Amino acid sequence: MDKPAARLTPLAVAVASLLDERPMHPYEMAQAMKLRYMHDAVKLNFGSLYHTVDQMLQAGLIQTTGTGREGRRPERTVYRLTAAGREAFRARLRGLLAEPAKEYSHFEAGLAFMHHLEKSEAAKLLRQRKAAQAALIEETKRVLGMLARGGLSRLCIVEVEHAQALRRAEIDWLEGLVREIESGRLEWFAGIREPVTMEVISS
Repeated sequence: MDKPAARLTPLAVAVASLLDERPMHPYEMAQAMKLRYMHDAVKLNFGSLYHTVDQMLQAGLIQTTGTGREGRRPERTVYRLTAAGREAFRARLRGLLAEPAKEYSHFEAGLAFMHHLEKSEAAKLLRQRKAAQAALIEETKRVLGMLARGGLSRLCIVEVEHAQALRRAEIDWLEGLVREIESGRLEWFAGIREPVTMEVISS
């Protein structure tokens, strides 16, 4: 049987991280994730959040502590992390930090099959991606500055810094790849050539 830690999705890890601080209801969790910019690291929507909370409840990783009401809003169920949930959360977190995992990116798929396009078009598209990444870097810098001015600690956004570093590295790599495509240094052929045999060499 799988260990509970292995079943924790990134969204479940985010939920556990918040409940490791204090009990919350799902709406409060969602607001905290947005405030801390967690939604840049995990895919967040209310449907998946409530589903994740229900799964964690069924697995005994969290438990209800009662209900809470704010003003005239409906009552909301408040949850806390159980001892088993805390153990699973920290085990999963250790694995996420220490063990590289293969992530199937859409961009890698595009690179794998770009030889089906004309190389001039592929180079143009890669330049478009480079420009889009540069724009995203600038927009993220603006958001990070706003969050810092709002008092959010740097430790809450190191994953965004990591994403920024990857974008900068990709831009440098793309620049070199486009140069190779346009200069002809990168042969526009994908496949396996016939192996050269000793008979061919000797003839």
